[in-house]
Amino acid sequence: MVDSNSTVATIATVATKAKQVKIVRVTAKDAKNRFGELLEAAQRHPIIITKNNRPVAEIIRYPSKTRFEEIEDQIWGERAMKAAKEGYIGVEASRKLLERYRNA
Repeated sequence: MVDSNSTVATIATVATKAKQVKIVRVTAKDAKNRFGELLEAAQRHPIIITKNNRPVAEIIRYPSKTRFEEIEDQIWGERAMKAAKEGYIGVEASRKLLERYRNA
């Protein structure tokens, strides 16, 4: 596993607005020999692969949400905001509506 005690990887911590991100730099030769470990480590932080001490590639975690899911979430969020602005129908009206749907 690639960690802070590893002699193979050079680790840097980069501060962003929201949080600190750990970045691991690995030579291409070590990446080839330890690819499985790098895939595991990429779930936690980005991995930069270097060749002749220059960055040539980056391994990052595959996003858990697809672009479709992000757009779908945005649409439902917009609908929820619109509904909140228009107001709610109340408890009794909700009960009647649910009862109507149940008996349909």
